[in-house]
Amino acid sequence: MLGSIKRFAMSPKVVEFLRPALADAKGKITAGSVAGRFAPDALFGVMAATQTPGDVFDKGTAFATSTLGGGGGGVLVSALTGGRLGAVGELVGGMGGDMIGMQAGDMISRGKDKLMGGKGQTAWERMGEQQQAEYAADLEQKFLAQYGLLPGSREQYAQADPNLMVRYADPATGMGVA
Repeated sequence: MLGSIKRFAMSPKVVEFLRPALADAKGKITAGSVAGRFAPDALFGVMAATQTPGDVFDKGTAFATSTLGGGGGGVLVSALTGGRLGAVGELVGGMGGDMIGMQAGDMISRGKDKLMGGKGQTAWERMGEQQQAEYAADLEQKFLAQYGLLPGSREQYAQADPNLMVRYADPATGMGVA
């Protein structure tokens, strides 16, 4: 399979189509010119990977899809316009490709989660659900403590007398304090 991909990528028609996007100042496609085109996208791929929660697969997916999406989008727009847009074409194509790459990464991450027995969520969605549950539990504890329904809070000793005054009872003596 890799052989057929290499034959396609190195065919003269494909090389000529990509020349405006990948060539250096002399008009040659070199390893340096290709690396120079993809290096900023790889940097953003590293940033995406380090900021993505989850395991190594989630981080690797974020890196690969951000790098390939951004780099591929920039190359495609530059090639389609014949390089006439210059850096603007690279920037617009890179942003558009990165958006498409992020969507592809989300689909891959959801598929992995589903295969691993999860709900089919991205790492961000799993983290958000966990934080929502923690926040709900924290709020529940605060409300229970606020209304004296949680043992260990001072409000559990509040007693209303007939005059609707709130008195606090000392737990050691049982004596009321106004």
